[in-house]
Amino acid sequence: MDWAGVARPWNGGAAVSTTPMTARPVRHCDMVMKGGITSGVIYPLTAVELSKDYVFKNVGGTSAGAIAAAAVAAAEQGRTVGTGSGFDGLAKLPQWLGPNLSSLFQPSRATKPLFSLLIAGMGRSRGFGRAAALLGAAVRGFPVGAIVGLLPGLILGVAVVVSGRGFLLVWGIVCAVVLAILGVAIGLIAAVVRRAVRAIPENYYGLCSGYTDEQAGGPAPLTTWLADTLDGLAGKAGTEPLTFGDLWGGSDPTAERRVNLEMMTTNLTQGRPYRLPFDTDAFFFHPDEFRKLFPKRIVDWMLRHPRPSEQADRFRPLVPLPAAADLPVVVATRMSLSFPLLISAVPLHAVDYSRRLAPEDRRPERCWFSDGGITSNFPVHFFDAPLPNWPTFAVNLRPFHPDYPPQQDQEKNVWMPSSNRGGQREWWTRWEERPPAGRLVGFGRSILDTMQNWMDNSQTRVPGYRDRVVHVSHTKDEGGINLTMPEPVIGRLTERGKAAAELLRRHFAVPSQDGTELTWDNHRWVRYRSMMSLLETTAAKLSKTYLHPEPADVPIDQLSLRSKDDPPNGYRWADLAQRDFARQATTDFVQLAEEWRAAGETFTEGAPGPSPDLRIMPKV
Repeated sequence: MDWAGVARPWNGGAAVSTTPMTARPVRHCDMVMKGGITSGVIYPLTAVELSKDYVFKNVGGTSAGAIAAAAVAAAEQGRTVGTGSGFDGLAKLPQWLGPNLSSLFQPSRATKPLFSLLIAGMGRSRGFGRAAALLGAAVRGFPVGAIVGLLPGLILGVAVVVSGRGFLLVWGIVCAVVLAILGVAIGLIAAVVRRAVRAIPENYYGLCSGYTDEQAGGPAPLTTWLADTLDGLAGKAGTEPLTFGDLWGGSDPTAERRVNLEMMTTNLTQGRPYRLPFDTDAFFFHPDEFRKLFPKRIVDWMLRHPRPSEQADRFRPLVPLPAAADLPVVVATRMSLSFPLLISAVPLHAVDYSRRLAPEDRRPERCWFSDGGITSNFPVHFFDAPLPNWPTFAVNLRPFHPDYPPQQDQEKNVWMPSSNRGGQREWWTRWEERPPAGRLVGFGRSILDTMQNWMDNSQTRVPGYRDRVVHVSHTKDEGGINLTMPEPVIGRLTERGKAAAELLRRHFAVPSQDGTELTWDNHRWVRYRSMMSLLETTAAKLSKTYLHPEPADVPIDQLSLRSKDDPPNGYRWADLAQRDFARQATTDFVQLAEEWRAAGETFTEGAPGPSPDLRIMPKV
């Protein structure tokens, strides 16, 4: 059987075996998943269905998407080594999450009343029912604030009853009741604010740290569960956690990786995103801080595997973060999943070299890492290539379109383009039909959403991107930060995840059966047409400025020929051989661009739109 033209389900579409993949057909794919906290329940069955046709080569995500990406990578590792539960275990994950999702989020003793308020506010009731739930949670959590606030009204009421008569009595009782209500509200608000401004920063800026060593036989918290789940999927036994080196198949970060896992985190101190695992050796961790966030076995592993550092002794008790290959996957995943104020941020330490200090006085300072979704909630740019060897699937989560409400058939709640022109229309956010207060809130939320997602939203409209993005719709009660979703809701979301995989398979893994023009060959052709158009445009710009600099500027070719004593001094050629090669290669490239221009033909005519830009950007 020739497996080059079409991939087919292994085991006839049955549950995927976890035995090693020897003698199996190999067709690779990548997968990128969007953040959304509890929306991550969508992803497991998506990956399980795709695993019947594909081997996951690169997996990535942000926030809840990072959890799903780590689980998919671990499952692929388990299938490869044949000792873990692999995709069989991943398929059972949604069923386990149904009754256990809320138990993963365990607040500290100090933040528990605040967490109860959050849960009450996210309840399924509306209007008066939600207000009553919030009031009940506030009174239970902050009884002293309620009592103190009640006292002025209670004192007034007693005084009126004792001394008042007639109209004065009635009016006094009314005033006492109003004062009591206002007093209780003010007392509760003051108590909540006072607790929040003290307890949340002390708990590393979150209600839930993700870990607690006070389980006492109770359910495992988020980070403990996640570490155990990843190890089980990957077939890791004992106290050794799953590391990036395990997924790669070796410790060399430059070698070809068996499974490549990447995720996003946000360094709030430096105001920038980072891709995990780090490609820098700048960061240290404090064991005492990490013991508040991770199980003992994870911290112990990190203490036994610090990266080599000349500053290790001088910076004690700080410890160098392990090299990328030795970094436990759960640590990177937890750094990506730090939803602001809900889940604690993760502190690392680095030296601020911008400070005017003597070298011996420099000490690492805290850098707070929070949710990767703050800077890139849908990193669809992960694993991109000018002309890909295999598809990179992306799963997007978004609200239902006003003209396409939820359907009982979950397949109809999932969408992706069916033609090359599909997926270009803008997604609108509306708030003007709300009441005045709602309009103001909606305006503010839209500002934050645009700041967070504008790059990702623009990227998903680009040709060669939009045709591989499947969109899964959800309501306000589904996904998001709804930590108390009932099992039927989780069941519907997981079914949509399965439907999303089936839609991707119909477009990419099997020959078109429904008339869609979106196939793997079409995707490759679109990427080729788009990339050659970009190269032509970029080459023309380079040729113009290289051959015709401004009159006062020194031509680039003459800068290449300058002596070692002539400025500029930075980034000189390594030797004469490199210089001669560079000059000749640049001349050839510019000459080719001129020949393209003179030919009268162009790659840009009829190229896919909207036309993207080819520009230098930081790697994040």
